[in-house]
Amino acid sequence: MKNTAYKLGILTAIASILFAGSCIHDDFDAPDSQTIPEGNTLTIGELRQMYTDSVEAGAYPEGYKFTDDYSVYCVVTMDDKSGNIYKSSYVQDETGAINLHLMSSGGLYEGDSIRLYLKDLILGDYENMLQLDSVFVDENIVKIATEKGREPEVVEISQITGAYQGQLIKLEDVQFAQSELGKTFADADNLLTENRTLEDCNGQSIAVRTSGYADFADYPIPEGKGSLIAIASQFRDEWQLYIRHYHEVDMDGLRCGEYDDVFYEDFDSLTVGEPVDLTGWTNVASAGTVVWTGKNSDKENSAYIDGTSTGESDVQSWLITPEIDLTGLTGGLSFSTRGRDDRGAVLKVMISEDYDGGVDPQNATWTELNADISNAPVNGFAQDWTVSGDIDISSYTGPVYIAFKYEGTDTNTGKYYLDEFMVFNQQ
Repeated sequence: MKNTAYKLGILTAIASILFAGSCIHDDFDAPDSQTIPEGNTLTIGELRQMYTDSVEAGAYPEGYKFTDDYSVYCVVTMDDKSGNIYKSSYVQDETGAINLHLMSSGGLYEGDSIRLYLKDLILGDYENMLQLDSVFVDENIVKIATEKGREPEVVEISQITGAYQGQLIKLEDVQFAQSELGKTFADADNLLTENRTLEDCNGQSIAVRTSGYADFADYPIPEGKGSLIAIASQFRDEWQLYIRHYHEVDMDGLRCGEYDDVFYEDFDSLTVGEPVDLTGWTNVASAGTVVWTGKNSDKENSAYIDGTSTGESDVQSWLITPEIDLTGLTGGLSFSTRGRDDRGAVLKVMISEDYDGGVDPQNATWTELNADISNAPVNGFAQDWTVSGDIDISSYTGPVYIAFKYEGTDTNTGKYYLDEFMVFNQQ
């Protein structure tokens, strides 16, 4: 009993000491935080000019090292979390962009608004890509805010030059080359970096470079056309794109040259020498007597108008489609023409929203569309068929009619073949 009381006394004494200590030291001083100086502020545009004036000019061929206090305010546009780049980040402000070569991976995240402290960093390039080398996140970065991502600038492949080096961009109406289909972005099995060719419908192309460590390296190359968000980088004289996230690749539309047909007519069913008499079509002369007929050209039937040898002072001949409903669509149209014996006659393609389908199209309002129409010599055929090009009619959203109107006189004459008429939904 006595021993037990003794033990209780000792425990009570220890508890008292601990309690007293906690009362005395209940407000510890926080450790001093490292303060990163600011110094003078520069823009990335000014950094790029410094590079031109010092490194490129030869004064500092190995790169310019900052020895004084300078800072740049910028936003991280790409980090290395996806694995597509390593120990690297891209940053951008309103004047330009630059790559940061980090001394260790991580610590910077896309959307971070930062102050970049430049002292002891080296301004130079790696194979023509401008960079700041030897960046320590703890010593050179002050985070101001998070989730401040920038919107990419929409550009075309042909515009990607030095002004866009390192910047976040968006390309629209692009697709991967046919030769890339069936492949993955990179060789994930062997962790090998691969280039894939991206192209637009005008034949311009650029490399999309993906690391074998990227979290989407083994994803299949999309087969459609659409948009892509990426960083525009440079390696020597080659421009290349770095994708940040797979969800920023949106390519499920029809490829260049592919169309979702809304209305199509190849005129193969026409009878040679007989007036065009297709269901829903209107074939009428509002002046003179000439109408469109069937004609064989290049072993295929086509619609044909011949305004020569009529002796009529005014010839106006219409070939008008059935009503085509563009509701909910983004419309476009195309066709092919071939001229013959061109002596001043004119062929126009027009569109109307108020034509009633009757025999007098002149009562309606018609708007001429900009299209490539065949030119022919005074005597003989045009050498080849002329494709109209993809004509944008996306501003029309309801029922419309498309008309081909031949205009001539007894002296201004000519002949035209019309084929492969198509209205399509642009994707």
